Amino acid sequence: MKEFYTRSVTAFAYALVLLLPLFYNEYLFYLVGFICSLILVFEFIKLISNYDHRFLSRDSGKSNFILYMTFPLYISLFLLSKNQIFEILFLIIIVSTNIILGFSLIKNKFFSFSILKNRFIGHIYLVGSLVIFFTLPNIFGEYNPLIVLSFLSLIWISDSAAYIFGVTFGKRPLFKAVSPKKSIEGFVGGLTFSIFLSIIFFYYLNLNLNLSQWLLLGSLTGILGTLGDLVQSQFKREAGVKDSGNWLPGHGGLYDRMDSIIFAAPIIYLTLTIFKYVS
Repeated sequence: MKEFYTRSVTAFAYALVLLLPLFYNEYLFYLVGFICSLILVFEFIKLISNYDHRFLSRDSGKSNFILYMTFPLYISLFLLSKNQIFEILFLIIIVSTNIILGFSLIKNKFFSFSILKNRFIGHIYLVGSLVIFFTLPNIFGEYNPLIVLSFLSLIWISDSAAYIFGVTFGKRPLFKAVSPKKSIEGFVGGLTFSIFLSIIFFYYLNLNLNLSQWLLLGSLTGILGTLGDLVQSQFKREAGVKDSGNWLPGHGGLYDRMDSIIFAAPIIYLTLTIFKYVS
């Protein structure tokens, strides 16, 4: 119970840090995104150093600086260029990377997760996905914080319900080799609540999405959020660490808290883009 209380307090504070800037000012929200990217890159560099300390020895200062600066570069190109070709190519690269990671986890094929120690692949997965998440409010043209609020709510209710159902009813492991504590019962509970919340959003949020579209978003978010958590668990397992950091009591590092968002955001962005053009 104490662990649940600690996790809840931390999650509430973390939610405020994201949501207050989101609704207060567009550029303040981007600034929060930049700060998050700095922390994520820092955690990522620490994780890959656990694979091979020599990997960081040559020109590490220059390459790390480039990694830290990619968020403002990407978000500037993504938002300010208004170039649909760049947007589509960028989205395809990020989504493809995430899909390959998901299939690698499920089928144990394609490549070992140790390939994430490559700075290029790692920062595409982390920083690229983060950029897409922080540009979600602009997906339909005008800045709309309700898009991000609905996405985060689906992620968070799925995560919370999965935790509660897993602790209460969990018996059958979902991916025992990757995350022994995750259960099928927890996954089903999280997915059910994500879909249920998407139905509520259909009636109370004016985002010009029909019920079928909301149901798809709720289902995708519940599934992708779980996959993102498992991808990160496998990455940490191969790196030989339990948490990506210790910034957030009850959760570990920022990557531990944002793993579901990072994995799900690009595919949700792609789905909303398809809705935009086919509606």
